[in-house]
Amino acid sequence: MHLPYIFVANIFLTFVDATIGFYAAPAITRLGGGGETDAEWAVRGVRKLLAGVVALYMFFNCLAFFDHKPWLLYFVSAVLAVDIVAQLIICRKAMHRRKL
Repeated sequence: MHLPYIFVANIFLTFVDATIGFYAAPAITRLGGGGETDAEWAVRGVRKLLAGVVALYMFFNCLAFFDHKPWLLYFVSAVLAVDIVAQLIICRKAMHRRKL
């Protein structure tokens, strides 16, 4: 069946999501405003939350695969894709705002 391929793809997407999130954290926090010290603290906070989000993605990915729940595996894939796209849009928006 095709579930092992989706499982491996979700692992790859999780790593991509974590990488984008790590580098997009300063841009995301810049949209919120605040001072330099607040931004530094906020970036650390966003990056700590990122670790929790990655753990949840991996947990639900493994749960779906090993319990043979294809709908959950597809749902995790969809959430990962939406998360990646949202981070890229927010990062692009922050960079555009910085150029102005």
